[in-house]
Order: sequence, then structure tokens, then C-alpha cells
Amino acid sequence: MTPMFIQEPFWQLTMGLPHARYIGVNNQFDFLPRQIEDKGMTILGDIAEVLTAAVKKKGEE
Repeated sequence: MTPMFIQEPFWQLTMGLPHARYIGVNNQFDFLPRQIEDKGMTILGDIAEVLTAAVKKKGEE
């Protein structure tokens, strides 16, 4: 339940701010509240691998 206490305020901010976007990374669950489906996405994977790939991609630009 602890992750929900961390995620929920960010979901609320995403719902309340018109230009806010939400990206979640989780290695087990691909979940995004219905209310922010059009403003967010989830990446199913290990966050260390996701961030390493993002840094590598950014370096290629």
C-alpha cells in the first residue's frame, strides 16, 4: 500500500494541472488511473534500466 501513498498526490496534481503529464515506472504493475489515461503513461520495467536507456538516448541527440 505504501506506493499508493506516494503516487496518489502526483495523480491528483496531474488531474488538476492542465499541462501536467505523468509517467510511472514499475517492474511489476502497468497501472494508470482512468482519469489520467490521456495525460500519462506507465513503463513496465526496472527503473535503473529505464533511466540508463534514457540517459543513453539523450546522449545520442
